[in-house]
Amino acid sequence: MKKAVFIYVALLLSFSLYGQQNIANETTAAHVVVQNTKISLVPPVDFSVATNFAGFQQDSSGASIMVVDLPAPFSEIAKAFTPEGLKTQGMDLLQKEELILNGIPAILIKGEQAAYGNTYHKYTLAFGSETESILINGTYQKEDDAALGEAIKSAVLSSIYDTSKSVDPLESADFEIALTGTDMVFAASVANSLLFNREGQIPGTATDKAAFIVAKSFSEMEIPDKKAFSENRLRQNPITIESIKSTVPIRIDGLDGFEIIAESKPDELGKVLELYQVILFSDKQYYILFGSSEEDYEKNMAVFKSLTQTFKRK
Repeated sequence: MKKAVFIYVALLLSFSLYGQQNIANETTAAHVVVQNTKISLVPPVDFSVATNFAGFQQDSSGASIMVVDLPAPFSEIAKAFTPEGLKTQGMDLLQKEELILNGIPAILIKGEQAAYGNTYHKYTLAFGSETESILINGTYQKEDDAALGEAIKSAVLSSIYDTSKSVDPLESADFEIALTGTDMVFAASVANSLLFNREGQIPGTATDKAAFIVAKSFSEMEIPDKKAFSENRLRQNPITIESIKSTVPIRIDGLDGFEIIAESKPDELGKVLELYQVILFSDKQYYILFGSSEEDYEKNMAVFKSLTQTFKRK
């Protein structure tokens, strides 16, 4: 899980060094609370509240501002911001600026990345505490008007972090699963994802490393071959797949999808992960349920299947 958090950060960011500045924001009438987060900011003109993620979007350009809460200390997350590491994830460094945002250390990053046939620029403001890290990502196409990028940067820098606010990720998600009859408990949330394991914390300490994730896609897309998409989506995980044992159709909560059972290549210690993935398709979006363990495969696979069958939209 810890590795996955750092990989997630690496996929988002890239930078070069600039100077430090002190930013002191005060709440104004223009500030909008980002639903289900501890963040409020002033969104750019023509940006509306996003329906698929915590943040804002501009329908005409596809530009977005997304707030991500990571269950990891900012002091650790900041270590992931290395030019070499981000370069391996396809990110070109452009800028990095160390800030003091309302009295706490922060990093403002501008990066460039090619994806889906386009080149994107991204401003990311990163800060947090010893219990959580906040990433506020403003993304737009490189070819868009430079004024849009400046508007997104200004919006990101207008952020106010309310550390006293309590957020219930289980309540804010538009889906749920039932844990009754299993020994799994809620551990953390990352963006549109809920993470479960036996310890209720990240990283887990159980010897079998069993974990289960339920997530919703951020954006809409046309998916003509849903079986191929499901198998390709599995291979996008930071786990090298040795073999896919089975791919079968499945229907849950009125949604059709595919259930995949696979195993990873052995790691340097010879450990093999047994993997379980279900993707359920809803219009142009999808829900993904993903379980993994490196011991007690039969027992854990039964738990993953049981949890999946309880999935339902709110």
